[in-house]
Amino acid sequence: MALDTRTPSSVVELQDLKDGMVISAYVGFDDRYNSIDKKTCAWLQLNFKGAHIVVKRDNEKIELKIHDILPEDSLLKIFKFPPSLNHILTIKKNLSKELDSRGFTRFDVQKPGVNISDKKKKAIQHANKLVQKIKESVSVCEQASKAVEALLNDSRNISENLKDVKNHVDIVIDNAFSEAATAVMSLKKNDLVYTHCVDVGITFQQTYFEIIKKQNRKSIFKDEKEAVFAAFLHDIGKAKIPNEILNSTAPFKRMSKEMKIIQSHPDIGAEILSSMGMPESFVNMAHYHHVKLDDSVTSSYPDGVTNKDILFETRLLSVIDTYQALVAGRSYKKSWTPPAVMKYLDAMAGIEFDLQLWNDFLEVMGHYPKGSLVELSDESLAFVVSVPKVDILKPQVVRVCDANGKELENSDLIDLYEEQDISIVKDVDCHEIFKERALDVFMNLKVT
Repeated sequence: MALDTRTPSSVVELQDLKDGMVISAYVGFDDRYNSIDKKTCAWLQLNFKGAHIVVKRDNEKIELKIHDILPEDSLLKIFKFPPSLNHILTIKKNLSKELDSRGFTRFDVQKPGVNISDKKKKAIQHANKLVQKIKESVSVCEQASKAVEALLNDSRNISENLKDVKNHVDIVIDNAFSEAATAVMSLKKNDLVYTHCVDVGITFQQTYFEIIKKQNRKSIFKDEKEAVFAAFLHDIGKAKIPNEILNSTAPFKRMSKEMKIIQSHPDIGAEILSSMGMPESFVNMAHYHHVKLDDSVTSSYPDGVTNKDILFETRLLSVIDTYQALVAGRSYKKSWTPPAVMKYLDAMAGIEFDLQLWNDFLEVMGHYPKGSLVELSDESLAFVVSVPKVDILKPQVVRVCDANGKELENSDLIDLYEEQDISIVKDVDCHEIFKERALDVFMNLKVT
């Protein structure tokens, strides 16, 4: 790997392999690899995909990529392994047995004591820290969601329930959970209104302060906690929407009575917050977060609002509200992958959303937001764990499955900006791959 510097390699026989040694090349083989048959040829192509080889063909030594090997070639060397084959390079007891059974007899190895660059060390540490933060944040966000649920379901005790919601906001901020919680959004299956409020609030905190710094704006909030609290309360008007409508598992027609009731929640929310003496910023965010840049589009409401009435913070909230709704999905509609949502919103920029604001949001979230599952050019699967500053199409990823779909015990970190020979091919729905286990799979990553 480009970022690793290792001790010089030496040739070692199979019986002399020790745990912790790292194979740099396979250089000894039994007779089955001398004038190989079709079956062995196919097995090599499948299990060493992406590697390079040296073969003897027509009495000439030639270097090839593994997919160019032919029956009757004599195999002399396998080397230049892609990152997806790391699991067959570090010696462990089970690997040694497998090598023996497959007829591999001699190896170039690097002894234990890999010196990884400081840059990669920091990247690995950050990825493992993100995984740990996600583990810690899950229960905190669930409790925050329950507090919002109590607020929306008990209109008689709004003041008391607001205090509880504010306490949970403080916990989220004090423990710096926003980065982790934002990554969790695409990994969990939950379209409840209460969870939506929490996810929107946390994403607002994650993006707002970076964007206003970039735009040289001054925050309208007295502190970070007030900003997140305002975002948490953007849907408070849904407290007055009947549960049978709010929690319906069926979509409503655009002009139906039920849809009109749902679309009344911004007006109701503004009234509730105004009556409680909340800051004007809170009221504006609750009232206008569904108003689009082009207010003639059918998804824009309430009517009769001009852009000068809408705060910058509310326009950002509108982007986040749409992002979270699509990532979370609905009980009657499949969720989208985060990259698919970003692509859709990019198409809407300048129509539904302010173009400059969208570009800044994209820069913070990335084309591949953290927690996205992607397929790499070597056919392995990996989770995105960073938003790159140089090229947002080339994040750092952590491999979770090899090219054969097998989940990896230890997941190697790949910086796609540094690794020029590997790239993202497409985004993948983590729920189709891992079903209900998606969040658990991410939380159990061991990044190396």
